[in-house]
Amino acid sequence: MKRADFFNEIIDAVEIEKDINEETVLDDIDEWDSLAAVTTLALYKQKLGLNIGAQDVKSCKTIKDLLDLGAERYE
Repeated sequence: MKRADFFNEIIDAVEIEKDINEETVLDDIDEWDSLAAVTTLALYKQKLGLNIGAQDVKSCKTIKDLLDLGAERYE
């Protein structure tokens, strides 16, 4: 899966309604909450086959940080 495709998967799964990019701060996204974080963990497992820890997601500040967690699996 391409990085851009996974980015779109996150937007769809978390139902983010505003325009965001990789520099968007997670705390600035109204839809970003604990359920969104859990949903993102599930996406890593389903789409990339990665077991990402909750603490890893919690330490992310931006969308870029979040996407970098799966860097080893992108095409």
